[in-house]
Amino acid sequence: MRMNLFDKICAVLAFILAVIFVLLGGLGIFTGCKANFALPPILGGLPLLVGWGIIKAVLVAWKVDSPDSSPPEGSPECKVWE
Repeated sequence: MRMNLFDKICAVLAFILAVIFVLLGGLGIFTGCKANFALPPILGGLPLLVGWGIIKAVLVAWKVDSPDSSPPEGSPECKVWE
């Protein structure tokens, strides 16, 4: 299934949000973080994990959209049942 324009816009916005989480979490590991919530220094890295999860999901979804994802010629998925 291909990503339509709305899916791509949402993916870009999610990626931007994820980058913010990664930066906040990277700094939060050492200094803690405070963004409408407060986390101590060690738990301040949790936004990093959330951000990385979003980035990974966006990258995987974007790669599925590539034209090389079709099954190879001659595989059972390509045959038409008569």
